[in-house]
Amino acid sequence: MKAYSFIVTKSFLSFLAVFFVICFIDIAFNFFSQLEDISGNYNYYDAAIFVLASEPFRMREFIYLSAVVGILMTFADKDFLRAFNVLRQAGFRRVYFGLLFFLPVVLINLFSYEFAIPDLTKKTFAERKVKVETSQASPSTLIEIKKIDQDNIQISSNNTVIEFSKSGTVKVSEIELSQFENINYNSNLKYLKLSELAKNANTSFENFNLLVQTEMLRRTLNFVAYFFILLIGIELLIRGQKGFNTNRILIYGFGTCLFYSFVETLVADSITVFGLPFYIQAFPILFVPVYFYLKRNVFF
Repeated sequence: MKAYSFIVTKSFLSFLAVFFVICFIDIAFNFFSQLEDISGNYNYYDAAIFVLASEPFRMREFIYLSAVVGILMTFADKDFLRAFNVLRQAGFRRVYFGLLFFLPVVLINLFSYEFAIPDLTKKTFAERKVKVETSQASPSTLIEIKKIDQDNIQISSNNTVIEFSKSGTVKVSEIELSQFENINYNSNLKYLKLSELAKNANTSFENFNLLVQTEMLRRTLNFVAYFFILLIGIELLIRGQKGFNTNRILIYGFGTCLFYSFVETLVADSITVFGLPFYIQAFPILFVPVYFYLKRNVFF
């Protein structure tokens, strides 16, 4: 029981240490980026408030990375490794260990999309926009033009659909999109709640639907990749890799997570640009067979 309590405490503290270090660095860089907008209406105090109020939104982007690096860092501690080996001999499996620490992080991240953080983020950016911009632009209107077939073209806006035929026939259709009125196509979809995305996943705007559905999959499945990156790192650490020191743990943890983040963004952008099926964004599931292949044929 002492060994179990020790690894739980050690892993949690290591995760928090990495998380807060990254948060501090992010706050510092984000504050410096606001200095160019300092003016009579937007002073240093306003910039500091904006940075702190918008930080919870940015925290979500690196909470998984912090969990992976933080937990792997604990294995550099010989006392931790000794306690972990005691539990392994008692039947404590590595997958259970990963779930024990990663599942709470996943739940916190997913729930954060539904509650205070999205509303706080939108309010914070709206307040900054009022102070930084001298004039307020009118709300954006979404218009999408698409070719239905060889003879017909459809123009969709927030509340009307107009169809034009080659023969000159015009057909106007009123549609109800009240839940869509407050969502700006040009805004960052990451600001929106998961429930808001779900309500707008099947509108009359095909391109917007593609973006929404891609973001929903990205938000709900990307933790799978980070979880198996963590498990692969644990396998490397406990398979007698004596040279896998703290520096190499940092290189593996940060390097792999950042590379995955790049690939994730590249896939999402490719879906939008080339009109690919949105379910391609579910590619993190491929990490499952990759992990078990490595475990059987490489780590054994």
